[in-house]
Amino acid sequence: MSQNIRIGYVNHEYPVLTETFVYREVLGLQQAGLHVSTFAVWKPDEASLSQESKDMVASTTYVFPTSWAKFFGRQLSYLVRHPRKYLGTFAFVMTRKGESFSNRRRTFYHFCEAAYLADEVKRQKIDHVHAHFSINAATVTLVLARLLDISFSFTAHNNLFYDQLILKEKVKEAKFVIVVSEYNRRFINKLIGRDEYNHKMHTVHYGLSVNSFVPPAAKADNPVPIILLVSQLAERKGTPYLVKACKILKDRGLKFRCIIAGEGPERPIIEDLIAQNDLAGEVEMVGAVYQEQLRQYLNQADIFTLPCIVASNGDIDGIPNVLMEAMATEIPAISTYVSGIPELIENEECGLLVNEKDEMALAEALQRLLENPTLRAELGRRGRQKVIQEFNIDRNAERLASIFERYVQHPAKPSVSTTQRDWVEQQGKV
Repeated sequence: MSQNIRIGYVNHEYPVLTETFVYREVLGLQQAGLHVSTFAVWKPDEASLSQESKDMVASTTYVFPTSWAKFFGRQLSYLVRHPRKYLGTFAFVMTRKGESFSNRRRTFYHFCEAAYLADEVKRQKIDHVHAHFSINAATVTLVLARLLDISFSFTAHNNLFYDQLILKEKVKEAKFVIVVSEYNRRFINKLIGRDEYNHKMHTVHYGLSVNSFVPPAAKADNPVPIILLVSQLAERKGTPYLVKACKILKDRGLKFRCIIAGEGPERPIIEDLIAQNDLAGEVEMVGAVYQEQLRQYLNQADIFTLPCIVASNGDIDGIPNVLMEAMATEIPAISTYVSGIPELIENEECGLLVNEKDEMALAEALQRLLENPTLRAELGRRGRQKVIQEFNIDRNAERLASIFERYVQHPAKPSVSTTQRDWVEQQGKV
């Protein structure tokens, strides 16, 4: 891959404990030969980060924390030096028909954040900016691309299902769009109402460093089988349904231990369910875990489950990274027919799937694995092979790098002219 391509990865916050796939992707692209710089609106609280994540903070350019005087001073400076570009871009993003006041306010903030970063992006000679998630950071990259006459792209994750902040314009303007599942591609095409931009959408699954998640040399000799869930305790993760399934298993006389690792807004609900169902002896909540601790828990587990659901506000997971990590460790995984999860887990082939919000079906699947060590071992082995073949960070990073190289160095002729640069390219003058 060419060392000449300079990519700017723009994030709302970076790095983030629950978004390890982003910095793994950055590292993978760098190893594939691309020069990748990282930018973010918010600097995270370093106390909440693993050591691996802390090392990335020093090399990232941030908007905040900064003084408001400096923040708005940069707006004025850019306006004075580039009035037509600043005002033209402002008009483009702020005059969209049908947008709510709340969305216009958010867009205004993101416009200002992009203007703050613009000079630094230019100083680093970035050729192309890319964002993870289709809302906040993608709005910043759209503005940066227009301010600096460079191209941009974004990766569409699960938040596009419930928040479509100027999404149609982003898809139209982007040089290309990465979708993390075919499910996401279909959703975008349906939302836009046509497949006019399908040609520039590319499916690249999350990648995992399979050498970082390997089966232990010897399986843990647990007195009773351990069921493990590691996740943010948010509604879309469906954790209460696991607690309800554990009640069913206990009532059937099965012996097991269930460990729930993670923090989030649903923790009080889950704690109440454990108490109400007298499960304190079976279900343990251990709080948030870092990557180093995660590997320890995975090495002890016999079964991994993540019973994802569509949340009441439409929030939904994509393909959860932690499912890949469990499968790479040869732990049999149980999840649901939600979003892109069936692209990772093929039911009865490399794991088990049940319908969402169905604690009885989840209990049945758990019971099958609790009572059948041979099935656990076979599904675990096949699960690791699935991850190696289709979710390997090295292979996926190479694929993503080739997409960047194709569009940034040898861009395909766009179907719609959206900027002066596009118009000039169509005339064959650059």
